[in-house]
Amino acid sequence: MRRTDRAHIPFLAPMARLSIGTRLFLILAIALLPLALGSVIANRSLADTANDERNRLLQKNVDDAALRLNAAIENDLAILGAASSQIALGEDPAKICLNLREQLGNQQTRFAALLYAANSGPPSCQIGSVPRALREVGANAAAPAATLAVPANGAIFATRGRVSVARAVAFYSADSLFTLSDPVDDVPLSQFDLRSQTAVLPLTEIPENWQRRLNALMTAQTVVAGLHLDLRYVRPKQSPPEFLAQTIPFITLLAAAIIGWLVVNVMLIRPLTQLQRKVRLYEIGEQMAPMEKTAFNASEIEELDQGFVALAHKVSVDREALDEGLKQQVMLTREVHHRVKNNLQIIASLINLHARTADSDPAKLAYGKIQRRVDALAVVHRNHFAGNERSEGINLRALVGELAGSFEHADNVHGGDGPDIMIDIDNVHVSQDVGVPIAFLLTEVLELIHLTRPDAPIRISAVRKSDDPTKIVLRVASPALGPNPELEAMLADGIDRVMTGLARQLRAPLERDTAFECIAIAVPVFVPAKG
Repeated sequence: MRRTDRAHIPFLAPMARLSIGTRLFLILAIALLPLALGSVIANRSLADTANDERNRLLQKNVDDAALRLNAAIENDLAILGAASSQIALGEDPAKICLNLREQLGNQQTRFAALLYAANSGPPSCQIGSVPRALREVGANAAAPAATLAVPANGAIFATRGRVSVARAVAFYSADSLFTLSDPVDDVPLSQFDLRSQTAVLPLTEIPENWQRRLNALMTAQTVVAGLHLDLRYVRPKQSPPEFLAQTIPFITLLAAAIIGWLVVNVMLIRPLTQLQRKVRLYEIGEQMAPMEKTAFNASEIEELDQGFVALAHKVSVDREALDEGLKQQVMLTREVHHRVKNNLQIIASLINLHARTADSDPAKLAYGKIQRRVDALAVVHRNHFAGNERSEGINLRALVGELAGSFEHADNVHGGDGPDIMIDIDNVHVSQDVGVPIAFLLTEVLELIHLTRPDAPIRISAVRKSDDPTKIVLRVASPALGPNPELEAMLADGIDRVMTGLARQLRAPLERDTAFECIAIAVPVFVPAKG
């Protein structure tokens, strides 16, 4: 996927604005999140399995306790029912009670009992210390099989013998009932209860403030003489190991993401930021010190920094060598310029000396022509050197101004002052290849005007072309360029071929308009290089 494609993905666009350390942190967190969730789900499953196993063991404990309690009570009631039947059949109650006590032995201490030989009347036999609640239930021949005597802190069970009128009732205290149930596991913060439809008898006592915390109930599947055995207990909360098992995956995920973020920031981002700042603030010629080596910086970045420092040093050395070479080149160029300027001045001086010693006007005129062409060459050379100093080419206005100035102050064969020359040129520049032909072409045109009509005004202008902004139209306008037989004669004498050759060097046609009294040519403008 290309970079542009990634940038147009909606959910990746905000990531591009984050630092690489933050992006790494998020990537690690997202990548490790499924592992953490899987670990949490697995730990939760193990915890649920352990909780189910604990509940199964508790249920088994309660069921076993109910079975033992029910077996003990049924056994006791069977013995009591058989004894009451014997009394109802006419045997001696005292003898039966004595035999019953001997048969029960130590078991008679765990309950109190009353034996009846008829549906009404007093009991025929008494076992143990009989509470008042037991007498009240025993007096009722229609008493239920099991009654919870909560005020007496016990339960009363009734049974019938083989003889229909024989019956027995037995009272078991809560402690006796709990001892008979004999639960195997002692569950902390728990309470065993016997429950009927109308009442509940606690078999174990715990503080009242703890009873409010009993939030789980487990009932035995076996019924104890019509009563239900319940175990109320506190459902265990999540233990510290279970809590750690649930949170450690997320802590590990967060720690891994933070460690990755710190490693990237300390070992990569921080030294890269230092290197970036060093590169941004670097200036040619500056002496740069290498990055301080630490135990955390990446060796590759330190090597990159050392390479940059070495490159900066080499650039500085090369720049000094280039600067020195450039200075020498500038000195040589200036020397050449001075020598050319001096040679042109010597030539101009020699021409001037010969012109002064000339004894005829045609000779003086010829020397003047030569003098102005040499002056034109000197003007181009001087402006070209000045333009090179500023890397902007030859200033056309200054070039034309100096050429015009030489004609304005020149003597002519007709006497009087030089022509009145007006210049209308913007601050544009041309190259040397354009400036030299322009200088000679203007010299020829001004020479023609100077020789044919010295008093005629001259206007030199330059207008940028509308269809090509890189060119200007250089125009010389003067009444002398209109219908002028003398000018035509001089053009026919060979000057026209000279001007046409100069125009060919400018790669543009030389146009003369006698109606508008002007000569024009399109020349390219110099565009200096940027930077």
